[in-house]
Amino acid sequence: MGEIPANLAIKRALKYLPPVLGVLVLGGIAIGLHGALKRIGLGDVLGALAATPGQEIFHAFCLLGLSLCLMAAYDLPGVLFARKLLAFPRLGLLRVGFASFCAYALSHVLGAPAVSAAAVRLRLYAQWGVPPAGIARIVTISGSMFTLGLASLLGGILLLHPRAIPLFGHAVPGLALRLAGLALVALVLVYVLVAQARKSLKIFGRDIALPGRALAAAQVLLSCLDTGVACGILYVVLPDTSGLSYARVLGVYLAAFAGGLSSGLPGGVGVFDSVLLLGLAGYMPPATALGAILLFRVLYFLGPACAAALCYAGHEVWITAQGRNDGK
Repeated sequence: MGEIPANLAIKRALKYLPPVLGVLVLGGIAIGLHGALKRIGLGDVLGALAATPGQEIFHAFCLLGLSLCLMAAYDLPGVLFARKLLAFPRLGLLRVGFASFCAYALSHVLGAPAVSAAAVRLRLYAQWGVPPAGIARIVTISGSMFTLGLASLLGGILLLHPRAIPLFGHAVPGLALRLAGLALVALVLVYVLVAQARKSLKIFGRDIALPGRALAAAQVLLSCLDTGVACGILYVVLPDTSGLSYARVLGVYLAAFAGGLSSGLPGGVGVFDSVLLLGLAGYMPPATALGAILLFRVLYFLGPACAAALCYAGHEVWITAQGRNDGK
């Protein structure tokens, strides 16, 4: 007799879970944006813009447009992987792009990207009828992509330009850095080869489904393109400096992003900027580098995050209105 009320209570709790999750995400977005925006004054942004040639601003916006397209495509491998194993309503490219862009861009201001991006994806894909197992596969594939791209690019930089990595590039022998780069690249190649050879992998007694060679390679390629284009935005807003090549900026950028990501802070605030300043100190005055970093933050982090916040909030309002209309 006591089991039925308990089941009803669980069903009622699950019924209210999606809207509660939506409210929590919206609250996190507001707090994250407030914290990020209060550190950046309008005068600082205008000063950084004035110090950057118009041609470089144009190139930065072109790269930003490409970066936004890559953000919107981030979930495609995960959705294709989930569809291979489960049946759920067909999702159009607009829905996948919307969820992918919101999860990616908002994780920059929410902090703890693995958790915050997963919460956004859970909220949106659940609304579109994707079962929990399917959402878990999308979250796993999409969440692991940045790590794969970071390992691939960082491994390549360590192999080809080990001195481009701030601090470690000068404090650690070149051979040790190249061996570390080779290990990173080898790990990514092993992942792709194992994904080709096996459908699943048993880890701690659980079978983990693998995406296959094509989707695994797509993960690596898409993530490398995304990170490479993002670094390109920073590179074009930096002043022309002798000896400062794209490869060196990429090495500094990867080290900064890895440090910021491990900190769990929104956008890696403080850690990301400090590593960038450290890596660029030998090429330009700190004040000059800081202006370019500030402009990059506005273009790549805050601009897309604000756009995604408005889109996500609008979607939540629309979903709420639809629910009220359906209840009449």
